Amino acid sequence: MYGKVIIPTDGSEYSLVSVKEGLELAKTLNIPAVAVHVIPPYHPGKAFGRYRIEELGHRCLNEMVKIFKHRGESILSEVKELAGNMDVEVETHTFEGRVYEKICDLAEKEDIIYISSHGRSGISSYLLGSTTERVLKHAKANVAVVKTKTD
Repeated sequence: MYGKVIIPTDGSEYSLVSVKEGLELAKTLNIPAVAVHVIPPYHPGKAFGRYRIEELGHRCLNEMVKIFKHRGESILSEVKELAGNMDVEVETHTFEGRVYEKICDLAEKEDIIYISSHGRSGISSYLLGSTTERVLKHAKANVAVVKTKTD
């Protein structure tokens, strides 16, 4: 049916819901899961994705990227542990770039992307997160949007 389950995560409580459901699907179908964390590009004068720059002080961009990579690896380490507890094969990747593009590039037509309706920003329960909306528009794979509460 599907080749693999692509599971994007930003480490938020919202994405944890889709991580668990995506891993459960991989287990049920006996297919591999691929968890991915993407570090958004930095544009001077703008926020670094949804990360809080003020927490970092005046560190240079390279230091910021190192910190975000480390954070992404930590998030994916938790996914690996969860997958191991569920006896699910999981591969993990940390990328830099436009989040929706990296997610879409990873998925083949025969795959399925399990993504949370909302990410770190939470936003209103009436709107899809911008990354989720872009993945829905651009992915060549099927996309399952996991509804998460924003209370």
